[in-house]
Amino acid sequence: MKKLKLEDLYKYSAVGDLHIFPDGENFVFVRKTMDKKENQYESSIWSGNMKSGRVRQLTRGGKDGSPTVSPDGKSLLFVSGRDKDAKGSGLYLLPLEGGESRLVKALKGGFSSVSWIDSETVLFITKHAPGEDPEKLEEDDPPEKKVYEIDKIPFLSNGAGFTENRAGRLYKMKLQDGKMEPVEAVGGDVENIVVSPERKEVAVITTEDKEKRPIWSSLYVLDLQSGLAKRIGDDSLSFYHCQWSGERELFAVATDFEKGFPTNPFIVHIDLESIALTMVAREMDLYFGNSLNSDVRGVSPNTSMKVVEGKLYSLVTAGSQIKLISMDKEGKLEEIAVSSGSIDCFDIAGERLLLSEMTTLEPLEIYSLVKGKRKKLTNFNSWIKGLKLSEPESFEVEASDGQKIEGWIMKPVDFEEGKKYPAVVEIHGGPKTAYGGGYVHEFQALASEGYAVIYCNPRGSAGYGTDFADIRGHYGERDFEDIMEIVEYVINEYDFVDEDKLGVTGGSYGGFMTNWIVGHTDAFKAAVSQRSISSWISFFGTTDIGYFFASDQTGGDFFDNLEGYLRQSPLMSAPNVVTPILFIHSLEDYRCWVPEAMQFFTALRYLGKEAKMVLFPKENHELSRGGLPVHREKRLRAILEWFDSHLKT
Repeated sequence: MKKLKLEDLYKYSAVGDLHIFPDGENFVFVRKTMDKKENQYESSIWSGNMKSGRVRQLTRGGKDGSPTVSPDGKSLLFVSGRDKDAKGSGLYLLPLEGGESRLVKALKGGFSSVSWIDSETVLFITKHAPGEDPEKLEEDDPPEKKVYEIDKIPFLSNGAGFTENRAGRLYKMKLQDGKMEPVEAVGGDVENIVVSPERKEVAVITTEDKEKRPIWSSLYVLDLQSGLAKRIGDDSLSFYHCQWSGERELFAVATDFEKGFPTNPFIVHIDLESIALTMVAREMDLYFGNSLNSDVRGVSPNTSMKVVEGKLYSLVTAGSQIKLISMDKEGKLEEIAVSSGSIDCFDIAGERLLLSEMTTLEPLEIYSLVKGKRKKLTNFNSWIKGLKLSEPESFEVEASDGQKIEGWIMKPVDFEEGKKYPAVVEIHGGPKTAYGGGYVHEFQALASEGYAVIYCNPRGSAGYGTDFADIRGHYGERDFEDIMEIVEYVINEYDFVDEDKLGVTGGSYGGFMTNWIVGHTDAFKAAVSQRSISSWISFFGTTDIGYFFASDQTGGDFFDNLEGYLRQSPLMSAPNVVTPILFIHSLEDYRCWVPEAMQFFTALRYLGKEAKMVLFPKENHELSRGGLPVHREKRLRAILEWFDSHLKT
């Protein structure tokens, strides 16, 4: 069998954003692919039927996504960037019984949470600055004339650049003529809306003060007739998502940040008649949503939570598994589906369940599950069946403090008994994400090139409870020990791993940990640090989340905790580094800004150490998952070439 090639990156299809029609049988979804020649992504909307198992392409605009089915199932709204000359995103209406789609409106601030009120009217969120006319489409000043005037934080956003005080605003619009009307009862930065079953009310989640309370989001219920809004809860709760469980009841995912960001959110049942909020099964300490890593996604999951007949259906990350559960308002929980891979999104209608799912050996496809019978509905990634891949082998290690840590090893694809192989340790970002059943092209590409790949879920990871995830104020301590104890276990248990030819890499938190590792051990002969943090002080003041994330993770702000910031900053250990290290960073990464790589690189070169830096223009924090296709290939080649030159000589 043929081996996977690094450049097979361009062949993957991603699928997601699933929506079942009111008839409970037909559905739509989004498919996304890469165009190497044009160095861009193509996305289109497809339809399917669960009974026949057939799917077909609905739109061919090349930049189509975010489908929303009308209540009667006869029309489809979608967002598109198909018009190359347009100054913003367009909202299009497609009659499903025949006819071409038509542009309803184009807005510079785009469209999100598009929701039908009736067959003629929709609600949506668009972004613009206070006092700015959202319907004006003129271009910004050219760079040589542009001036940014900044008076608030955050002033940057990864993927968007300078925000210029733009925030999400709620609007109502007539589909016939595109006439817009602001809905001003809810202010702040509106993030998400959910219309009630009878379409009389709307649940609205908004961040009211991004400067002073950036992590706290409020929940409002807006009456569409009166235009009045009522806040639900108080400042002690922050809301992430919500779903209606009846015309006067809601399920919401909320948190009180009892242990900062590591705190697992919990379900709150809300009775709107009495405004009673009841926490549901908080003691289960569940992680709601999918936190597993993969580099072949690209389509918004859209649905990770839905209410059917009074029960909340949700994806949860449980260790390295993704489960679809149901829960009633008393907290009674039932497992509906447990994936050996990763369920990315779902929709449900009666007894019919629709899933987008991947495994470690197969990228995303769509499946139906009806009365326990599973049926594969798409085969977009069937090309991979003819390739020889490496199947991860799982193991569990008891850490030195007694905690069990999950880990995996992948053999080189051409593995031969008795031979020794170089190995690369991969570290995930977050830190509150996880490895598990997700397909990772990077891992398979390394295995195809003769490397063993080692990875694990150390302390800080999602899926194992709040306390496991809580490493605040202790970065580089127990998490570092977990990783090194996993490496020690692998060397002792797998004799094909060459302990003299170990590499390490990771991105974001994984980049931080790579930086930390090279300053605290000489066990690795090569390292690749990606979109990393090297100094918590610079991270605090130069990134979109730094001013609240750094203070949460390090144990306060640096005015009061300078010792903690310095102690947990890899830069301070630069004199100890002996491992050759490559820094990969995007020039427009405003989540972990490029000075994080530059200052560590400069310090190492100043000290006479071996270091190299590869910088990607017009890319942000999502380079490895959503960067320009050619840049994604070049990033992988840079990693492979660095490890080849240091681990294969």
